[in-house]
Amino acid sequence: MGIIDSGVCLSSFQVHWSVEDATFVARSDRYPGLVACDEFSSLAAVDGLIDLIEQQERQDHSSRRPAA
Repeated sequence: MGIIDSGVCLSSFQVHWSVEDATFVARSDRYPGLVACDEFSSLAAVDGLIDLIEQQERQDHSSRRPAA
């Protein structure tokens, strides 16, 4: 997880252990299309989710820039 300067705010998120996949799964209601998994750590799954959200925010921001 990098330094969060984009204003990512998770008011709530869920992490659960998936028996079928043998991994921790993290997701947020605010970003329903993003899911992160880690087989060893629930915190690492949350960190991965935050990284995905930051990437999404960067992509959204760059796609809104007007063409030069």
